Amino acid sequence: MNTKSSIPTFILKTYQMLEDQKNTNVISWTSQGTAFIVYNQILLEKEVLQNFFKHSNYSSFVRQLNLYNFKKVKSNEGQIFKHKCFRKGMKSMLSFIKRKNQDDSVGGSNTLVQEEPTIHIKEEQNLFKECAIDIKETNNKLKEDMKLLQETSSYLIDQMQNLNHFVYNQSVDIEVKFKQVGQMLHAINEELRQENKSETITNKFMDKKEESFQESKVGSPNPYVDYNSIALNPLDYEYFIDSFL
Repeated sequence: MNTKSSIPTFILKTYQMLEDQKNTNVISWTSQGTAFIVYNQILLEKEVLQNFFKHSNYSSFVRQLNLYNFKKVKSNEGQIFKHKCFRKGMKSMLSFIKRKNQDDSVGGSNTLVQEEPTIHIKEEQNLFKECAIDIKETNNKLKEDMKLLQETSSYLIDQMQNLNHFVYNQSVDIEVKFKQVGQMLHAINEELRQENKSETITNKFMDKKEESFQESKVGSPNPYVDYNSIALNPLDYEYFIDSFL
């Protein structure tokens, strides 16, 4: 016997209506995903039902739910409808939802219909277990990556501290060298200042000597004769006289 039958059109349309995110303010899954809730009956009739069904009558929609054994639960938020095979994210279970008259006529056995969803639930549970194992392995891998990242971060911090220490030492050496250069420049300037001072004294001495020489010529019988100098011998004197004749 083929246990996998087609999904009833009404059930499929209802599931699609709940999966449409544009309708979440009117009708949506509950937080657990095991039922759905109608928040606003008026908006459901005016804006939503006609997009999925040939009618837009809320009462007809509820009657159809009752035909497929949906149970209505009271809630302060709205009307909640639930079915053991109608769950969020489990579209494959929709094929096990039957109308009431179909449940009575399926091989005269209601037990088989109840066992099929149970088998599928076990398959879903196994799938969830595999997902949990994958999540655990991924978590372990993330822990290893985090440990490696921490080690790399510590190494980079050490390298940064060493670099800061090197830069500090270099700056201290440069500062010392600048001071030494400043001291050398100061010594050179001082030496140049002393040389300029000595040259100034020498120039003053020469100027004073020149001034004295010029004063010695004023009032002399012959302005071209330096009477303070050593006396000429007789031959030089005669030559000097002849130069004026």
